[in-house]
Amino acid sequence: MRIQDSDNGNDGGMISHLLASGEILASQVPAASTWSPEKKLAAAVLTSALVSIRDHHGDPAHARDLEEDLAWIASDDTSGPFGFLHLCDVFGLEPAWVRETVERWQTVERERRTPFSMHRHAA
Repeated sequence: MRIQDSDNGNDGGMISHLLASGEILASQVPAASTWSPEKKLAAAVLTSALVSIRDHHGDPAHARDLEEDLAWIASDDTSGPFGFLHLCDVFGLEPAWVRETVERWQTVERERRTPFSMHRHAA
């Protein structure tokens, strides 16, 4: 199992869904209102890097940011509170699975990827 349930529900669900399909509906976002400010920031840091990689890989205009995001995800540094490995632990994610998913995104042609959107779409 890639996502672990915590006392507040499936904290990694939002991030796991992003990794699985790249699309999160508003109704699927976990009740982050119960999260501490630190946990909300942790989620923002992780999802920002993932969204950047997924949506902008291969775009020369984002090359520098992508290089930094990819280096952060590849890093095994555990010295800071917002390191990749620590955030995976916070959300119950297996770092190897996240890294494999990111690698797959890099091999898929940019035109074939579905952009990530947090906006609610009308039915």
